[in-house]
Amino acid sequence: MDTSESQSSLLAMDIYRDYTSRWGVLVSVFLLNLANNALWISFSSVSDKSAIYYGKDFEAIDWLGTIGFIVGIPMCLASTWIVERFGLRGAVFVGAILTFLGGLIRAISSFPGIGDHIDKSSQYWMVFVGQALTGMGNPMAVSVPTKVSQHWFKESQRTFATIMLAMSLPLGIVLGQGVTPLFVKKAEDVITMNWVWWIPSILTLILCIFGVTRSKPPTPPSRSAEVHHESMSYLTSMKKLVMNKNYMSICIAVGGAVGYFNCLATQLQQFMCSRGYSDEFSGLCGSLLLGTGFIGSIITGLIVEKIGHMEEVAKICFAIGSLVSVLISEFLRKSEQQVIVAVCCALFGVFGFGMYPLGLELAVENTYPVDEAAGVALIFLSGQIQGAILIMISGAMEQDLNDPSVSTCSNGIGKDHTNFLLFIAGYTSVLTIILILGLKTTYKRTEANRNSSGLQATSPASAAVVVNTAISLP
Repeated sequence: MDTSESQSSLLAMDIYRDYTSRWGVLVSVFLLNLANNALWISFSSVSDKSAIYYGKDFEAIDWLGTIGFIVGIPMCLASTWIVERFGLRGAVFVGAILTFLGGLIRAISSFPGIGDHIDKSSQYWMVFVGQALTGMGNPMAVSVPTKVSQHWFKESQRTFATIMLAMSLPLGIVLGQGVTPLFVKKAEDVITMNWVWWIPSILTLILCIFGVTRSKPPTPPSRSAEVHHESMSYLTSMKKLVMNKNYMSICIAVGGAVGYFNCLATQLQQFMCSRGYSDEFSGLCGSLLLGTGFIGSIITGLIVEKIGHMEEVAKICFAIGSLVSVLISEFLRKSEQQVIVAVCCALFGVFGFGMYPLGLELAVENTYPVDEAAGVALIFLSGQIQGAILIMISGAMEQDLNDPSVSTCSNGIGKDHTNFLLFIAGYTSVLTIILILGLKTTYKRTEANRNSSGLQATSPASAAVVVNTAISLP
């Protein structure tokens, strides 16, 4: 390396730096995703007991999860505008407020001393409103992981930050899905569930207020983050995304995988109790489905860091995850298959969620310098739409059980979901074909970092200003 190159590298190191406050932003967004999704999914893991408590059927309880999908569809588009207009901090604060209010209404509806004066039907509709508010807050949380990693973390830490924030969503569902059945043993325990899952939203709101004090750091952590500061109108960003073939392949396939998972998570307990499995085992499978995702995401992150080939690793994981989803559909149709169902759920977590953060990173690579939040929000919008459609199809395709005596559902009414399970097995296979054939990644963000040194990135005068600012700020 010659003298001029050495000086360029040293100056770039001074210009591009990170700040310790990035960890406060990371933890705040992580907990927002966790609290929001735990609150949203909690009814699904004890839908039979919830139906008894509120005096409703399974379809009405399903709507407590489905309403989040429906209100989330327009909010996905609104979240991109909110991020653009008010920045990361504004979006996180809106998401935290909506999650807090949703949990508050749920808690009040059945809180001892208050809920005693509210009939069960009115309690149900209060919870319905609370779930809708929680669903409105969800896009604010799930659309910003790549924005946080892009604007707050250096290139060497970017994938780690994306993985952590992407996996906060399934961790929240692990808690809501896996922990809830442990303390909701009878219908009256729904009262406890409503205030227990409100508590994380209180802590999250406090942390978001004090942990996210600005949308971007004083100086960018990388060349690509600096270039990305160039403004782009909302409509221009949307047009660039929709016209990008590689991105649309990711949007449809990864969004479809999110929709499949959301459908499975909200209805897993119903699928399993109709075949004789307990709520505790259903919660365990939900936790395996998601908990092993952390292992998978760490493994895929290390593989990509070691050998590169992000697109190839993502496609392999997606294909294996799709194959495992077919096995899940097959064995959920049968009784007394605890071991193989649990193993399949664990494997799906490893490969399905191992691919998820890579999919988000690939979306940013293919769409740079379009705002990261816009790309992730559209993927989530795709997931919301596909998830809502799948849940509706599930209800339309269910049939009465040939042998109702095998059912362990608390209300004694189980349904045969064979037709739908076969349908989603084919559905995930189609998504795999779309991703493998449609995605040919162009690593635009990586090239922006690779081809630009610090001296090239900034004029001498502005470089001096940036360096002095970086030295004087904490």
